[in-house]
Amino acid sequence: MPLVSVIAAIYNVERYVEDCIKSIAGQTFGDMEILLIDDGSQDAGGAICDRYAREDGRIRVIHKENGGIADVRNLGLKEAKGTYLMYVDGDDFLAPDCVEHAVAGAKKYEADLVVFDFTEIEESTGRQDRWSMQVPRDRVINVNTNPELLVASPSPCNKLYRKAFWEKTGLRYPSGRNYEDLTLTPQLMLKAEKVVYLDSDPLYYYVLHDGSIMRSKNFAKSYRERTAAMEDILRYFQKQGAYAGFRRELEYLAFEQVFFVPTKEVLYYEPGNPYLERFGEYVFRHFPEADKNHYVREWLSKKDKLILWLIRRKLYGAVRMLSWLRKRADLLRGK
Repeated sequence: MPLVSVIAAIYNVERYVEDCIKSIAGQTFGDMEILLIDDGSQDAGGAICDRYAREDGRIRVIHKENGGIADVRNLGLKEAKGTYLMYVDGDDFLAPDCVEHAVAGAKKYEADLVVFDFTEIEESTGRQDRWSMQVPRDRVINVNTNPELLVASPSPCNKLYRKAFWEKTGLRYPSGRNYEDLTLTPQLMLKAEKVVYLDSDPLYYYVLHDGSIMRSKNFAKSYRERTAAMEDILRYFQKQGAYAGFRRELEYLAFEQVFFVPTKEVLYYEPGNPYLERFGEYVFRHFPEADKNHYVREWLSKKDKLILWLIRRKLYGAVRMLSWLRKRADLLRGK
């Protein structure tokens, strides 16, 4: 049996999928299986997966009807044979030693969940930003010792999971929805007794492009699915008797994921959209003091604090001007 199952979600990413597969197959760690789950791709992505499977015995391809990213993640969890599992999106790629570092941390600390830094690459400008958290590294922590873990990036892709831990929780991604990771990651974090944040270089690379879910311009759908995720989280924490103890973290999670990020997206792509103010209406109805949360004060960059100040005063044109200036500067640096 393989020690690690690396599960890659493949859907209409033929332009990127070869680089993704090569980054997994070329890992410095060899004791793994590679599950390529083709979620009904309408391009050549599925055929590319089949070709690599013929060349590498560690690769198994599963072709399925399109059911969305949550279904892919749940199927991967069910099919995984490894002691540990990792998720990769088919338009992203791994650092060569990603699996090696993650497994070493999991084994050394007998961890339920391993977290590591990642890099976002903006395809249009070449801009690269490192995502990182200021938490203790290379030691066992959990939400009781470090509650800020609840507001870590919800992505499943900068993490390694012990499969037995996940199965014990009984948790699964909500089928048929995007932002499925926003729903589930805080719940998994709440249940994990041993979390390790690796002290390493970024081990995962997100490629941000116009076709990615993170760049979706369907703001009505974004509103429905982000608010549904938040409702799921709040219900779960209330059911577990953990809402009061982690209210400030849940407030910041709502602020960032259901107000600040999507509001900026609407402003950047379609400022006349009626959903521009609906995200804020939802969050401030639940958390009237959300923008005064201590994580807002301590974690937001000076640039984002300025953007927040402008948004709260509805100075939307100034926000768009700042965005244009940043992109212009990135493009000039790339020349």
